[in-house]
Amino acid sequence: MTRALGTMIREVSAARAVLVQLTRQQLILRYRRTMLGYLWTLVNPLLMMTITALVFSNLFKADLKSFAIFMFAGMVPWNFFNAMVVQSANTFILNEGLIKKIYLPKLLFPLSIACATLIDSLLSLAALSLIIMAIGAEPSWALLFLPVAYVLTFLFALGISLVISVATVFYRDLQHMIAIAMQALFFLTPIIYDKTSIIGGVSVLLNLNPVTPFIELFRSPIRYGTWPEGMVLLHAAAIAATSLAVGLWFFLRLEKKIVFRL
Repeated sequence: MTRALGTMIREVSAARAVLVQLTRQQLILRYRRTMLGYLWTLVNPLLMMTITALVFSNLFKADLKSFAIFMFAGMVPWNFFNAMVVQSANTFILNEGLIKKIYLPKLLFPLSIACATLIDSLLSLAALSLIIMAIGAEPSWALLFLPVAYVLTFLFALGISLVISVATVFYRDLQHMIAIAMQALFFLTPIIYDKTSIIGGVSVLLNLNPVTPFIELFRSPIRYGTWPEGMVLLHAAAIAATSLAVGLWFFLRLEKKIVFRL
């Protein structure tokens, strides 16, 4: 596997110009022929956050400003993770014609999805941060941790995306099941509520949820102005490393069969 991984890394490095083009294509096609264009990167999450904050702040009887900042800190990593996983499900199916026409390292396709969603998330974070600051959030030195949080979340989501992108080629129904599964996972992730407020069996599920520590990596610096706890950071790093290792192993094992199943 080590030799195959080294070969794949060299191929991807040699084809980095293609990766840039595929990423650019993802970003262009997503908003082509829309009136707002790339402004949807801001408008879409802003509208979703505003509606969710209004509904759940009244439901939980919480202060709207405080709840909006709390939810924003959870929605940023969730939207990034969710977009990467869901969009990767059909990456090989959508690029079937290109894959059958010329040889390209197969890793380029899920990797381009990952890079495009990362750019989307960073732009959304920058734009939405201005709005959150305007309603009362205070900047702190802890925000310097966010690049680390993004790297760990990127590696975690990439590992899952590699598995899903390949598995969907063999089982096409997965692309529809993934979207449903992510909706269920949203409510099992402490995004709109604090995990410490949940007790009983559900709290066990929250602690077993692999997405939870990544939410905490963003929430601590954004909402509380503090660095994440050491154990949370180690937990997230271990999950990210495991996810990436499993994803690469699965991808390398079935990569050569992809073209025959498209």
